[in-house]
Amino acid sequence: MNQINRRRFLKTVCTSFVAGAGLIRNGLLAAESKRPNILFVMTDQQFADAMSCAMGSEYIDTPNIDSIAANGMRFTRTYCSNPLCVPSRSSIFTGRYPHEHGKQINATKPQLDRNKFPNMGMVLRKAGYVTGYVGKWHLPFPKKNPDQTGFDSTSHLSGSGNDPKIAAPAVEFINQNAAKPFLLVCSFMNPHNICQYGRSQPLPDGDVGNPPAIEDCPPTPKNLEKAKNQSDALEAVWQARLRAKRGKTNQRMFAPLEKWKADDWRKYRWAYYRMVELVDEELGKILAALRNANLENNTVIIFTSDHGDGIGAHRWAQKNMFYDETARIPLIIARKGKTKAGTSDYLVNNGTDLMATVCDYARADLPSRCKGLSLRSIAEAQPIRKRRAYVACSTHFVQDRLPDGSSIDLKGRMIRTDRFKYYIFDQGEQPEMLIDMQNDPGEMINLVGDPAFKDTLRKHRAYMRQYAKETNDKLAQTLVERL
Repeated sequence: MNQINRRRFLKTVCTSFVAGAGLIRNGLLAAESKRPNILFVMTDQQFADAMSCAMGSEYIDTPNIDSIAANGMRFTRTYCSNPLCVPSRSSIFTGRYPHEHGKQINATKPQLDRNKFPNMGMVLRKAGYVTGYVGKWHLPFPKKNPDQTGFDSTSHLSGSGNDPKIAAPAVEFINQNAAKPFLLVCSFMNPHNICQYGRSQPLPDGDVGNPPAIEDCPPTPKNLEKAKNQSDALEAVWQARLRAKRGKTNQRMFAPLEKWKADDWRKYRWAYYRMVELVDEELGKILAALRNANLENNTVIIFTSDHGDGIGAHRWAQKNMFYDETARIPLIIARKGKTKAGTSDYLVNNGTDLMATVCDYARADLPSRCKGLSLRSIAEAQPIRKRRAYVACSTHFVQDRLPDGSSIDLKGRMIRTDRFKYYIFDQGEQPEMLIDMQNDPGEMINLVGDPAFKDTLRKHRAYMRQYAKETNDKLAQTLVERL
């Protein structure tokens, strides 16, 4: 080979190498810049620790939820925006507080204006994601077409009886959209069926069988009894709950709180854990579809619930209350290879923060007036620049009845800080509760009136005023101003 040809040969080789390296580099950059899929899994009425990755496997076994936690960050102090289905779900999917979107009770009508309150599906659909929703809806948006729901594909948007039907359409959606960035919401009903169990009714989303011998059931909660010095507003709503009936029938709406003994609560808790396991089994099929489609590394999995359940704490069943069992819920954010396996005690409001988090991962514009914070950096174990002072929660009791048959119509607001929980109601001679969550996690002693915590009480009233001002929550402002 002469000198000229040798130079041409070397130039060709070098040019090909550089071009090849450029293709490899561009391909890697393209893969890195590809927006991740988002699998958003939501249960109904699951309290924060009801999974074996949190409480161990002696009484509950949730291997599929645990597998998400094994690859992600579990946020141990996540609170809902309102411990009731419609208010909480409306916040989760719009990123707005209940007093902003107006849903404080279980009523989906009037429906929300999609221009003022675009939901998560609408936001990501606009950003170029293909969107799918399977399971329980219970949202104040029409269910007619993608422009109204925000989801290109929907399946089984009704209520009970859907859980055994969720996995199949979810798997189909994953397989059909494996080449596109997608948002898939899988919304399970269980363990909400504990409501039917408490009323001795059939369980529409899967039977759990009969409880074993009482010694094999979970123990009664350590905080089974009511709190010392509790607000008279709480006692009033507890008594009102006993009177609640379904419509004009004589059928009780809630579990027979006043009749149950400790062993009854143990059976209740046993059944509740079985319902969580039913969800876990179906979830396993969906996670397997992600693996089979080689999408694990490019899918963010968010696992949460809309609210918790009393499960016997303070002899309470179901929801509405500010107790940790009803207001604190599970939250795991996982993306294999990106998130850190562990736990975070960062204070979270899943009703405002999850919209911000999803938009962050999808590189979508967060709707204006959304006040939530993205949790992505914490999930990926980056340093926390600034800790929150508090998160807020609201409630409104309307199903519970006074002696004359009218609704108790009790409203309240809660502030959770690093160490304390403070809440206040619009009824009662002593409407406040202050709990030292560090030394009294069972919420057994109300510190309002204790001189040693006078400054702490004043500080939390100030937090409530600050929250009210920053979010324009007029009821919260009224509650603290009248003290």
